[in-house]
Amino acid sequence: MFPRREYQPAGRLVPILAASTDLHQSELTLELAGTAAAFGETVLVLDAKGGHLMEAAGLIYRTTLGDVLYRGARFRDACYVTSNEHFSVAACGDAGLDDVLGSVAALSLSYDWVFVATEAGCTPAHIRLSAASDVSVLSYDTEADKFMRAYWMIEAVRTRAPKFDPLILSVGPRHQAVDTAMMLIETVREFLGAPPPYAGHLSDPDLAQRLLVQMQQEIARRAVA
Repeated sequence: MFPRREYQPAGRLVPILAASTDLHQSELTLELAGTAAAFGETVLVLDAKGGHLMEAAGLIYRTTLGDVLYRGARFRDACYVTSNEHFSVAACGDAGLDDVLGSVAALSLSYDWVFVATEAGCTPAHIRLSAASDVSVLSYDTEADKFMRAYWMIEAVRTRAPKFDPLILSVGPRHQAVDTAMMLIETVREFLGAPPPYAGHLSDPDLAQRLLVQMQQEIARRAVA
């Protein structure tokens, strides 16, 4: 008989960031999580968007991470299992992203994937979360020059984590996707150094499955870099 090998979660921490509002982060996060869980991987999603993701998932909840951190609730009571037993969701509630960060690092060791859906923008908490991540996804708007907001976010995070290279994802008018991606990549290359990889457009077919593979490849590449 061969000895049983103890299951070791991969422990990947992935913030889902957005340079602008209304870039469908909740839907993207749920799609990534659902796809990973369908392959049998364990997934935890944290809603740091004021409950928007929980609403998008159709989950009714009472206990949040705020209750766990500030009021003595148990984590298991704030963790809601979806229709797939491998896929759980928790809302941050009134717990700020800064306060959740320590817990996120510990929780990531218990799952194959921990996705954190954040509010749009770039606060110090976003920067610390991005610096601690294994890989990040950064969505930007293809309309006009809004791609520059993604550049400013990359610049801000690289002040603390110089090797920050999110997978950049375009959202918005598809006909502008490639042009804005190239402008963003070349602007980063000119002023910040190595440009981040372009992951495609939100409306691409089989996006979630392809993104998961790309994230795994990026994590593996960085582990030996």
